[in-house]
Amino acid sequence: MKRIIFSIIILSIFTITVQAQKLFPIMLKDKWGYMNQEGKVIITPKYDIAQEFNEGFAVVALGNMPCLINKNENRVIDTGLYQYISRYNEGSCAVRDFKKRWFYLDGNGKTILKLDSFIYEANPFNNGLARVSRQQDDVTQKFGFDISNLSYRFAYINKNGKYASEFKYRDAEDFDNNIARVKENMMTYLVNTTFEKKCDETTEIGKFNDGLAVFIDNGKFGYMNLNGEKIIAANFDYASMFYNGLAEVEMNGKSCFIDTMGNKKFEPIYEELRPYAEGFAGYKQNNKYGFVNSKGEMMMQPYYDDVAYFNNGLCPVRKGQNWGAINKEGKLILKLEFDYVSPFEDGIAEVIYKGVSLYADTRGNLLPIWE
Repeated sequence: MKRIIFSIIILSIFTITVQAQKLFPIMLKDKWGYMNQEGKVIITPKYDIAQEFNEGFAVVALGNMPCLINKNENRVIDTGLYQYISRYNEGSCAVRDFKKRWFYLDGNGKTILKLDSFIYEANPFNNGLARVSRQQDDVTQKFGFDISNLSYRFAYINKNGKYASEFKYRDAEDFDNNIARVKENMMTYLVNTTFEKKCDETTEIGKFNDGLAVFIDNGKFGYMNLNGEKIIAANFDYASMFYNGLAEVEMNGKSCFIDTMGNKKFEPIYEELRPYAEGFAGYKQNNKYGFVNSKGEMMMQPYYDDVAYFNNGLCPVRKGQNWGAINKEGKLILKLEFDYVSPFEDGIAEVIYKGVSLYADTRGNLLPIWE
């Protein structure tokens, strides 16, 4: 399989809403808290773990034991009660106690569902359905002997705790846009919330973006829509997700952009392309990265060793081992002195400076601001 699109998006920015403020996890002396977008510390670092808020709740840990706090930093679910607490979504979170039993709790910490004892893992609700799994033995014959291998099967439950599907999927993902990718007999297909097949089985299906997802058929890449219709044939050696109406495809070792109708925007001439955003897309030529527009016309000469994509008017770039960020005029707003710079979001980028996790704003200021 071709390279991972751009390794620098392995880390993601955590954004949350607390008292009408977006907050970001921060670390000080190995403890986690939260700052606002201006870099002011809102929740003093005291936690061993601090995950993103969702629907007004966040999972944090004290003494390496998880708890759930609300926007006022009150513990809705206290420490010492559960081994694991999932992200809060659609009015509940999944929890596992010390006897490995699974439950769903509401925003008051009250149990609303108790799952069967054989459930191995439970996940948050999405589109009214939650993905759960169980362990089982798969028995195959080899040389006349039965060989047993431990495996997993996935199913979905509804908010009444009833099984909406059977435990028949070898792999499954959460619902999004009322569609989920599932795998059965080593082939992947889409199901809707009533578990009707939405497409023919194929090797793999990617995540949807701009209403389209990559699918792989016999080693070739194409695109399908949310109805499971293969609207762009699998004729490409490689294909990326759509961003802002354009996607990178590769033919005979060279890349170009296509639109959502499958039309080439220019001939395949580049070694690689990055996502198109804010009028720019990174391109690779002779192992260096510059920028082009949607027509493939050069906007900045190739100079950097890696680039991400523009957002909030800035794009992370790498020269040698060091990351920084440039504006649309090519000026460095963040100097090339960071171990990592994420794409900007809501005016903030996650950065790693000399091994320390921090943030930077679009003016190049490092955050948080410690008083």
